[in-house]
Amino acid sequence: MSCNCNCGPCDQELVNTAACESLPSQIQNFTTQFFGEVIKTEIDGQVTWTLPCNLDVGLPNNARGADEGLACYFLRLFEQGIVGLTGPKGDTGGAGTDGRNAYTVTIQGFTQPSESSPNIQVLTAYNPAMVAGLYVFIQTSGYYQITTADTSGALFLTLVQALPGAPSTIIAGKLVIPSGVPGAAIVGPAGPAGPIGPAGNNATNFSTDNGEYFAPIGTDFPLPVVYMAVTFVNSSPVVQLSAAGVYRVTVVADVVGTAGVLTSDLADLKLRNTTLSTDIDGSEHSVSFLSDTQRSQIVIIAKVTTTTVNQQIALFGKCTTATRISVVALHTNMTYVRLS
Repeated sequence: MSCNCNCGPCDQELVNTAACESLPSQIQNFTTQFFGEVIKTEIDGQVTWTLPCNLDVGLPNNARGADEGLACYFLRLFEQGIVGLTGPKGDTGGAGTDGRNAYTVTIQGFTQPSESSPNIQVLTAYNPAMVAGLYVFIQTSGYYQITTADTSGALFLTLVQALPGAPSTIIAGKLVIPSGVPGAAIVGPAGPAGPIGPAGNNATNFSTDNGEYFAPIGTDFPLPVVYMAVTFVNSSPVVQLSAAGVYRVTVVADVVGTAGVLTSDLADLKLRNTTLSTDIDGSEHSVSFLSDTQRSQIVIIAKVTTTTVNQQIALFGKCTTATRISVVALHTNMTYVRLS
């Protein structure tokens, strides 16, 4: 084409006719006929063109690639074919049959094999998942490799690693579970010694101190209505704590109902520091509902703290009605242990 003719494509003042059409008109007509209306958009100085019919993104299930030219897109569709639209969802299929468990169980007991005699036959409930070459773990027994398996459920196994402390006989009903190769127990080298810790506080000397009272002979002590020291005539249940410290004092005392005792009669025993004339906290215990000649037992366990040497701890007792309940001399003892 030439722009010097009277009917040239560059003539801006030309009136377009079918016989004589300017170049801009020809490009516009070609673009419109080939693509349809093309929309130009400018955002922040950047121009984008939007093609009609979604040609800038492509067909459903046949997306146009990023930066893929339209002609190249058409060529790819011609060469590879057009993927059709996804159809509607079909009806739900019928339920499948239940699958098999990935494990089985032993149905007969067997003797635990050893490393020197590792091969064994074990009868199990048949499961096609148990195949030759598979490693399995048998509950309470250990790890094995299947060498042969048949449809009767018989497994021919080779022991790989027994469990520590496995019993000599493995009873029926043990799980047989597919497993990997058991890992090796590797003990690493000892780590470097840690730094020496700080020196501890200086220790204090402590000598264990303990003792016991019991009466090989004596007379039962009838309890009065007010607290009094228990005495068995020949001796009294008293211990002497020779050093200052914390002690645990234990008393086991038998009591017995005497003539005229009522179930409402209540016997009380406690410990008392006779050196300081103070009761031992938490040491008071009681018993009731005794009949004539019926015995019971009172146990006292108490913490006793002394601040000076040779303090004496004695057993005291009383009853709601005098002489209705007695402390049995030959079945009463006291023990003590120094704690600190």
